[in-house]
Amino acid sequence: MLALLLALTGTARAADTIRIGGTGSALGAIQLIAEKFSQSNPSIGITAVANLGSAGAIKAVSSGAIDLALSSRPLTADEAKLGVSQLEYARTPFVFAVATKSAVHAITRLELAEIYAGKMAKWPDGSAVRVVLRPPSDIDTAMVKGLSPGVAQGLAAAEKRPGVQYSVTDQDAAGDLERIPGAIGPSSLALILSERRALRALRLDGVEPTPSNAASNIYPLYKQLFFVTGAKRSPAVERFIAFVQSAAGRKILAENGHWIP
Repeated sequence: MLALLLALTGTARAADTIRIGGTGSALGAIQLIAEKFSQSNPSIGITAVANLGSAGAIKAVSSGAIDLALSSRPLTADEAKLGVSQLEYARTPFVFAVATKSAVHAITRLELAEIYAGKMAKWPDGSAVRVVLRPPSDIDTAMVKGLSPGVAQGLAAAEKRPGVQYSVTDQDAAGDLERIPGAIGPSSLALILSERRALRALRLDGVEPTPSNAASNIYPLYKQLFFVTGAKRSPAVERFIAFVQSAAGRKILAENGHWIP
C-alpha cells in the first residue's frame, strides 16, 4: 500500500485534496468528521487510505505520500528524526470485546490470564473461548501485556499455541471478533462506536470502559490518538485539524467514544 501511494504521489490531483491514513482505531471517527467538514468545505476533498497502521502512515506522511497520518502511539525516536510533528487530539478506552450476541459482559485480569494461557477454555454457557491476537509488534499487544505479569505470561503462551487467530489490522480484528463464535480480543471503544460494530466492550475488573472512567483513571486502559504531519502543513490540512478541534468536531468525537485530554 505504501509503495502504491509513493508511486501515485507524482500524479495529478486536486490542489485541495487531503489524503488521510493510519491506525484503524481512529479512521471511523475521522471519516464521520470528514463528512461533516465537507459540508462546509466542499472545495476540499478527503480520501481515506485503509490498512496503513500507525507506522505505515508515519512513513507515508514523511515521504509526502499522504497529507495527514493517524497514530495510536507517540512517535518513536527514529520517527521523530523524519522531520514530522505530532499533535494529540483525543483519547479512547482500549477494551476487550466480544460479539454482541455473546452472553459475556465482563472479564477480570485473572480470567484474561487464564484465557490466554489456555486454562479457561469455556465460557460460563459452555461455549468454547477463542482468542483473537494482534501481531507481536502491535501497540495492542504491548497494552495487553502491560495489564499484569499473569496476562503477559498467558499471552506469551497463546502466541506459541498452534492455530491461534492473528488479526493484522484493527478492522481485521473487529471483523474476526464479530464472526468467530466465542471470540474475545482487544479493540477500542472509538472503533466499535464509530463503525457501528456488532461488538460489546467488556467491563474490566468490574469497571465500565467509558471515556469518563478512563479519563479519571478508574478504567486503566486507553489509547492516545495523534495527528502526524510533515514539517509543513497545507492550508487544507490546517483547516481540517482546526475543524476536528472545533465544537462540531469535538461533539462527534465525544459521541463516538473519545475524550479530549
